[in-house]
Parts: sequence; C-alpha cells; structure tokens
Amino acid sequence: MVAEPVAPSPPMVVTDDLSKVYTVGSSKVVALNRVSLSIPRGSFTAIVGTSGSGKSTLLNMLAGLEQPTAGRIVVDGQPLHTFSQSQLVTYRREQVGFIFQSFNLLASLTAIQNVALPLTFRGWTKKRRLQRAEWVLTQLGLGQHLHHKPTQLSGGQQQRVGIARALAVNPQLVFADEPTGNLDSKTAEATLRLFRAVNERFGQTWIMVTHDRHLASFADTIVSIGDGRITDISHIDHSSPELKVH
Repeated sequence: MVAEPVAPSPPMVVTDDLSKVYTVGSSKVVALNRVSLSIPRGSFTAIVGTSGSGKSTLLNMLAGLEQPTAGRIVVDGQPLHTFSQSQLVTYRREQVGFIFQSFNLLASLTAIQNVALPLTFRGWTKKRRLQRAEWVLTQLGLGQHLHHKPTQLSGGQQQRVGIARALAVNPQLVFADEPTGNLDSKTAEATLRLFRAVNERFGQTWIMVTHDRHLASFADTIVSIGDGRITDISHIDHSSPELKVH
C-alpha cells in the first residue's frame, strides 16, 4: 500500500507587494517597495542590508510594530495588514518574542526576574512565572546565574538572558534586531550558534536583521535587501552535525 504524500506545512509568514512610505516634511521616503516573501514555519531567516536599506522596517512590520502603506502580511494565516492597534498588541504579546541589540534588561532585576517579567502581562501567578523563567534559563546554560543582576553577567550571558526572556512566552515567532551589535566577534559567533541550536530545539520561526553576512550565514535563508527591495534570496545547506545547546 502506497502511503499518501504528506502535504507541506503552509509558510509561517507571507508578504505580497509590501510597501512602506514615510512622509518627511513635503517629501515621501520609500522605505520598502513591493516586497514579496515567504518564510517557512520553523525556519531561521536572516534579513541582510546596509543602514537605510529597509531591513528594520520589514522586521518591524512582520513583528506588528508598524503597519504597511500597501500590500499584505499574513502570519500563521492571520491577515496582519488588516489588524487594529489592539489586535496588534495582542499579537505581539501572545505570539512574538523579541531579542534586542542592547539586551534591554532591567538593571534592578535578577536574571530570573527579567525573564519572568513578560509573563506578568499574561496574568500568570508569580510561582508559575518563576518556574517557567528558571526552566528556560537552565535550558540556556544559565542555571547558576538565576539570581545575578545584569551587571554581574558578561555580555554573552546578558544576551542569553535576553533570549530566555523572548522564549519564556513560548512564541511562534522570534525577532532579533542586530542582536550581536554590542558583542565582540567571538561572542557574536557563539550567540549565532546558540540561536541556531535553539531554533532547532524549540522549533519557533526565527527572523533576524543584521548587516553582517558572516553572522547571517548561520541562518537557513539569507534575504538581501537594498533600497527597499529584495535583491537576492539564498538558501544555506547546514549539513554539519546537529548543534546542541550547552
């Protein structure tokens, strides 16, 4: 008996002719110009471009931080381009995790408290929040640093706390905007290896913006942007042994 073919999963993100135009005084600035893109579920995509290329504008729209001037954004079957501001707030709170260049950790809070903080907005009890935060931090190798404040951690450790905070809400999408900008080259590369390992282990869809093509090579797909348009899409074969989170 021949098995029925398994239908491929629908993409997590689809954009059609996505555009963003800003008005600056009497002029109009085209930040994104008819971008059409499909991002597979569970993949790791890097968006690469120079400053002003439109890469951060694209990330902001996919993350529900900005709405397009024209075109469509569909995320997990949801027409994001039609969402109201309140719907976008819910989308960001329930489905999205963010990793920032500057870590954005609260200096007065410990690692576990920083990671637990976003769960407050979901109405979780303090006990449940701390249990989840401890579990995620331990998975990322920070079990010995739960009660350390950011100033007691290295740059790489602070970035791991930032990753843990993004993962604590169990998002479908993880967005990283120039996440290694404040790290030295060795730590930056280690962080990207960690990103890839976490992506493979937990299965979320990762989208990262960077200007560094070497760091982008850790992704499955590199989307190059220039002057608001996609100039190239390349796919990378990662046939090396599976990476592990240490």
